[in-house]
Amino acid sequence: MRFFKKKEDKPVDIDLHELEVESGNRLEHLPGWTQKMVAVVAIMWTVFQVYTALTGLFPAMIQRMTTLSFGLFLCFICFKMKRNDTNKVPIYDWILAIVSVAIDVYIIATFDTLTKRGGNPTQMDIIFGILLILLVLEGTRRAVGKPLVIVALLFLLYAYFGPYLPGAISHRGYSINRISSQMFLTAEGIFGTPMSVMTTFVYSFVVFGCFLEVTGGAKLFINLAFALTGKFAGGPAKTAVVASGLLGTISGSGLANVVTTGTFTIPLMKTCGYDATFAGGVEASSSSAGQIMPPVMGAAAFIMAETTGVPYLQICIAAAIPAVLYYMCVMLSVDFEARRCHLKTVAREEVPDLLPTLKRCYPLLLPIATLIVMLCIGFTPLKASIYATAAMILTSFLSKETRLNGKRTLEALTKSAYNSITVCVACAVCGIVTGVITLTGLGLKLSDLILTASGGDLFLTLLLTMVASIILGMGLPTTAKYIVLSAIAAPALVKLGVPLVGAHLFILYFGVIAEVTPPVALTSYAAAAVAKAPGVKTALQGLKISIGAFFIPFMFCYYPSLLFVDVTPAGLFAGFYSAFIGMICLCGCSIGYFFGPLKTWKRVFMFLGVALLLHPSTVTDILGTVVVLIMFLVQKRMTGKGSQAVSAES
Repeated sequence: MRFFKKKEDKPVDIDLHELEVESGNRLEHLPGWTQKMVAVVAIMWTVFQVYTALTGLFPAMIQRMTTLSFGLFLCFICFKMKRNDTNKVPIYDWILAIVSVAIDVYIIATFDTLTKRGGNPTQMDIIFGILLILLVLEGTRRAVGKPLVIVALLFLLYAYFGPYLPGAISHRGYSINRISSQMFLTAEGIFGTPMSVMTTFVYSFVVFGCFLEVTGGAKLFINLAFALTGKFAGGPAKTAVVASGLLGTISGSGLANVVTTGTFTIPLMKTCGYDATFAGGVEASSSSAGQIMPPVMGAAAFIMAETTGVPYLQICIAAAIPAVLYYMCVMLSVDFEARRCHLKTVAREEVPDLLPTLKRCYPLLLPIATLIVMLCIGFTPLKASIYATAAMILTSFLSKETRLNGKRTLEALTKSAYNSITVCVACAVCGIVTGVITLTGLGLKLSDLILTASGGDLFLTLLLTMVASIILGMGLPTTAKYIVLSAIAAPALVKLGVPLVGAHLFILYFGVIAEVTPPVALTSYAAAAVAKAPGVKTALQGLKISIGAFFIPFMFCYYPSLLFVDVTPAGLFAGFYSAFIGMICLCGCSIGYFFGPLKTWKRVFMFLGVALLLHPSTVTDILGTVVVLIMFLVQKRMTGKGSQAVSAES
């Protein structure tokens, strides 16, 4: 995107719609008849997904290829091959779109014989397999970007050139025919776990989120958050944190949260005195955590359930305390900044009353409650999301403000498809990566290399995994990062005693935090566009505010009770206590405030407390607590002296 290249000393003055155009998305500018045709295809895709969710899925290969063909068709029509292409769809894009459908037709027509052929593909199978790989790579390049395509190509080259590589990662090598059949004819290639999850869980939750959006749920959630926090110090920033958390429970998308809540909260923060870069950073750090906030979390959480075999509800329960801790960290950072800068609060008359706001929200809170209850009593995420969407449609009629009509319904159906294009092609290309890992046994080899490099030390292994996740995060979406690292790094963590769900959540956390980590921090740059602030400075502020995300994953790996794994009252208390006190220290170091401004030596001293609390032992916990108490007493004494001096002068 062009605004990544703007100089830091110039504000980013680009709206989000312009960003979509610059990324090659021509949906809003298609010719009239093409736009109507695309809308019809989008509605057909959503209806197909909902129909099969209610009546039963087709055989896996047919279901997943049909989903993928819809996604690729819309991708080639809606996204340009080159950014300077005209908005009119050229003939070669129509050809690519039609070939995407033709592959689906081929699979449906020959499905019976395809399953019987098994490991003996025909020449036509190989040709269609190669075509599908190329289509998926090109679709990903357009909708997601080049980095993920480069990763997939490197894995394909690794599968082919295995015998010529160093001994530690070498293998016997595979022919083009073998690679093609692995990707096209097995459930461990393009049609593997990522596409399985896309076909079922992800799409149904996207539909749920889109119906929530068109009924005005996002606006009501913002009002509810404002009613809860608006009267406190730094109220608008705390509103951003709470609103993004509420919306994140449903959308599971950091960028969607920025676009939805940021347009309200960022201008409000600026009017109360927050610097534009800090306001954008608050929104970015709050919004990114939507992917770790139950009950929806995002596509990666559904893939995690399929990959680990851990029930989705159990993953949500495990993620609950870490997610709360993260939002507490962001809230502390916001509060410290407000007090450090002596920011004014919002006028009381501008803050909506809580009870009337809750009353206006209840038609949309009921479907969310339905979703949570159905997950708790044992419904699959697919069924729970579909029934919760039905509940939302019904309860929307309880209020004139939320009531659905024909226009809103069509908007929700089409938006569900448009929002799913990027996830669909990303899941397909991730299938290529996982297919190569399965074919070559690369995951176990790299896992052993990580253990060798760390000498079997848990902290070093966690540190290496964190660095790898952030580096991959510079170019890959969260789902892709998780899939790659779950196959490579998670086995090493499990071997060192980290619970299975903890190892995978560790990877997911750093995949999420990569979205606010410079130099590539998409949510931060989107927030900067809304705030009209320098992009890199906003990203650095977002990183500073979300500093707790670098601490919390280590804590739940050392204290599994925080994940409700092997939970004991003592373990849960010790883990939560250490994590909370450590976060206070981190936020104080990051913002430079703890019951008063912190000088550099005090921040270093506070960071020592963080290091002590990170180590899981009673002695270090006591020492870390002593550090915090000492700093508390020093700061209170300094604050008291400052107050006395002011009183004497007056």
